Amino acid sequence: MAARSSGFAPVYDYVAGKTDWLAADLPFEGTAQLAGMFTRREVATASEDTPAQEGIAPAGGPGFGPVVVLNQAGVVMGAVHRDQLESAAAATEAGALMRFGVTTVRPSEQAADLAHRMGHAEVSRVLVTRSDGTLVGLFFADDLADP
Repeated sequence: MAARSSGFAPVYDYVAGKTDWLAADLPFEGTAQLAGMFTRREVATASEDTPAQEGIAPAGGPGFGPVVVLNQAGVVMGAVHRDQLESAAAATEAGALMRFGVTTVRPSEQAADLAHRMGHAEVSRVLVTRSDGTLVGLFFADDLADP
C-alpha cells in the first residue's frame, strides 16, 4: 500500500522474483551490464522441418553465427552450421543436421563475467535464451569490448 500512496500505480507483486524477471529479458532500471544488453537479436533461424536448401536463405541475412533451429514455440532445439546446410541433399531437413545440447546462457548473466569465462573456454559466441528456452540471440564476447 505504501507504493500506491507514493504515487506508483499499478503496483504488482511479481512472485517469481527479480532473478526470473531478468532471466526473461524484461526491462529493468539500474547500471548492471547484463548479457541481454549486448546480445545480437538478428539471428538466422530455421524450424526442424525446414529443408536444408531453404535454411540457407535466412542464413544469408545476418552474416554471423550458426543457424539456430527452433521448434514451433520458438524454443531452441539445436544449431546447424551453414556449410552443412549448403552441402546437404535437397530433401534433408535442418533438424536432421542440427547439433543437440548447444550451450545457452540467460540474458541476466553479468556480461563481463560471461565474456571472461568464454575467453578461458576459447569460445567466441554463445546462444542466449530466456528461462523457458526461447531464443533471445547470440552473445559475442568481442561485442562487449567494442565502444
